[in-house]
Amino acid sequence: MAELQNVFTWSASRNSTFRYCQRQYWWNYYGSWGGWSYDGPPRAREAYMLKNLANRWTWPGTIVHEAIEAILRRLLASASQPSLGFAGTGIEADMEVEAVTQRMREQWVESREGHYRRRPKKRFGLVEHEYEVHLPKPKWQEVNDKARDSLRSFLTSDLFARIQASDPRRWLPIEKLDQFDFEGTGVWAVLDFAWRNDLGQVEIYDWKTGRVTPEANKLQLGCYALYVGAKHDADPAQTTTHLVYLGKEMHEFAFSMNEKELADTRGEMRASIAAMRTRLIDKDGNVARMEDFPLTDDLEKCSVCAYRRLCGR
Repeated sequence: MAELQNVFTWSASRNSTFRYCQRQYWWNYYGSWGGWSYDGPPRAREAYMLKNLANRWTWPGTIVHEAIEAILRRLLASASQPSLGFAGTGIEADMEVEAVTQRMREQWVESREGHYRRRPKKRFGLVEHEYEVHLPKPKWQEVNDKARDSLRSFLTSDLFARIQASDPRRWLPIEKLDQFDFEGTGVWAVLDFAWRNDLGQVEIYDWKTGRVTPEANKLQLGCYALYVGAKHDADPAQTTTHLVYLGKEMHEFAFSMNEKELADTRGEMRASIAAMRTRLIDKDGNVARMEDFPLTDDLEKCSVCAYRRLCGR
């Protein structure tokens, strides 16, 4: 088997990490490389383990995304194979919400027992358990409440009702990690949900469980519009993108792309890629030194970062 190569690629999430903390960026994309191997360098193995940890803020978003994906796949199955018995109208919000709670309980126990240290990619782990952060039960309950509220608001929404009533043959692939070329750089994209409307135009939906900051996510949406243009024969300028914020209440923001916004997206992507590549000591080989990616001065960021032990913070 050929050795895996750390090829430079770009994504909206990679850009966010680069802007948030460049040292965290280095650990994510360089310092943890090869850490999945049992005979990998010890520091890379530790970084890889830390990279795969969730925390109490990201956990609800991940569990809700997984739950929605599973529900949508059941709807697909019911349409393509009715004999499986997954009736499209048979999704019960209460049952789905309780299933998420049970899954979170199982994951919490799995994390507390530390199985993730041996199998970082296969077992669930929390930063709070790795760093022995002792939280009172009500704090953990808030984490579960966030997930429960978010899933319930989605399942009881008009949007989900429309998805249930739609023809799945109009859907684009769900949660499929894919890549397209942008001026010689591979760009990753994964759509939470997308479909073609009655006019044949693509509408993209992205689920969020964090703070309601639609303007901060416009680069990601523009990237998705370029992706469907490159891989799904859609006109990016005729694509509508939707940010769907889930919580006790659901808030949806729609953005219609135009040529100026797409040009702005390309410009931001181009500048981000250039900034990242400038830090490389070998651009062709995608080789980077840790010291070229400075630590953040914001110690509040360090206090919740999985890599703080490796950074001495």
